[in-house]
Amino acid sequence: MRKPVQRKAGYNSGYNSGFRSGYNDGYDRGRQVGMLGPSFEGTSIIIPTYNQMNYLRECIESIRHYTPESYELIIIDNGSTDGTAEYLKSVVGIRYQLLPNNLGFAGAVNQGLMLARGATLLILNNDSVVTTSWLGNLLTCLHSDPRIGIVGPVTNYISGNQLIATSYQGMEEMQQFAMTYNQSNAEQWMVTSRLTGFCMLMRRETFMNVGYFDEGFEIGNCEDDDYGLRARLMGLQLIIAKDTFIHHYGSVSMKSLNGRFDQIYGRNLSFYSNKWSDPHGYLSFNWLVNMEGIQLRSLDFYPTCMIVRGISATIYWVENGMRYPISGDCGVDSIRVAQLDLRCWRLGEDISSDEVLQRVLALQRIDTEQQDSSVNTLVEGRLVQVRDGNVYQLKGGKLHRFMNMQAITSWNVQTYHVTHLAHNQHNYAEGPPIISAPLIKASNI
Repeated sequence: MRKPVQRKAGYNSGYNSGFRSGYNDGYDRGRQVGMLGPSFEGTSIIIPTYNQMNYLRECIESIRHYTPESYELIIIDNGSTDGTAEYLKSVVGIRYQLLPNNLGFAGAVNQGLMLARGATLLILNNDSVVTTSWLGNLLTCLHSDPRIGIVGPVTNYISGNQLIATSYQGMEEMQQFAMTYNQSNAEQWMVTSRLTGFCMLMRRETFMNVGYFDEGFEIGNCEDDDYGLRARLMGLQLIIAKDTFIHHYGSVSMKSLNGRFDQIYGRNLSFYSNKWSDPHGYLSFNWLVNMEGIQLRSLDFYPTCMIVRGISATIYWVENGMRYPISGDCGVDSIRVAQLDLRCWRLGEDISSDEVLQRVLALQRIDTEQQDSSVNTLVEGRLVQVRDGNVYQLKGGKLHRFMNMQAITSWNVQTYHVTHLAHNQHNYAEGPPIISAPLIKASNI
């Protein structure tokens, strides 16, 4: 009896080892493909999920039934304990990642974005049920105008302008309602200031320019507002496709938090407020006029003359759109940025830690040559305060206003000396504001 038992144990051990090896290999290859760009002209549908297996099953089945367009399904499980992992292993034709811990909505979406291979990317809540023509209608809207950044449908359960009144009873009536409702019509597309994250469609180029979701938001809520605002700052439009309806059970994962919901939501609101201060004021500044017709990206909203790092141990000095690998330890803390953003800075030659330290010290010192108000030759990276009290940084020949004090400290430039100037003491144009970089907690992004 002992040999059969040993054979069974050996088989199980080999099976589990092979599964882990294949899973890790597939994940690594998928991540590399996702970082290189689209490998098919379809849509990557990214679904974050946590302990809602039955809703997830219904969502996946509806996608397969009502989506004739080319797509791939990417499911990111946030450490579910309700059998979701076993269910995903049994589903043929999907890609998935099983996270050991709950990274929240933003963290899970970021993992999916990193793996995505499609030319268009769609984020979908696991408690959604899609309908006839849903994706085709959204794609038609998205591709109708290059100024459109993100598109979302209407639904039965949501906050804001994407909510419509419905009276159906059950899923069969819902699908009949949607079949009549979902008639593509450009007159039903509405520019909005806010899209909720339950269903968001964008081009890959939009993601490459805007970047990853901010993982500073816990579990869920407000990260979609943050992402939409960042897209709008880059001159992109948010569109509600009022010709497209999908069903949304609504806040299933958040409701499972019970008494913790209010605490988490309160912290996310505070994080959003501290990050943005008065976000809508920045959408009407003079710098927007100067950027007309220019495609902006996340790096346009980051400062210069700072030390950053990506997923490796290498740290870089960033200046004039270049990143220079630093050899040695300069004793200055580096700022973690996503690998996607890091690679947007062109790679320069190595720079010594002594040289970096000298440049940092120069920006920290009072520049006596520039105390004469008639001098209009500020050095790159110099912080400037004008009469209105706002702090700017000189970058690329323009003054870029820091969104707030948090933006200054988040980039570790709060020790740089601030030169005080009146409005009439310079003729620099104003560039895009400097915002805090999205907080990235995962070590592989």
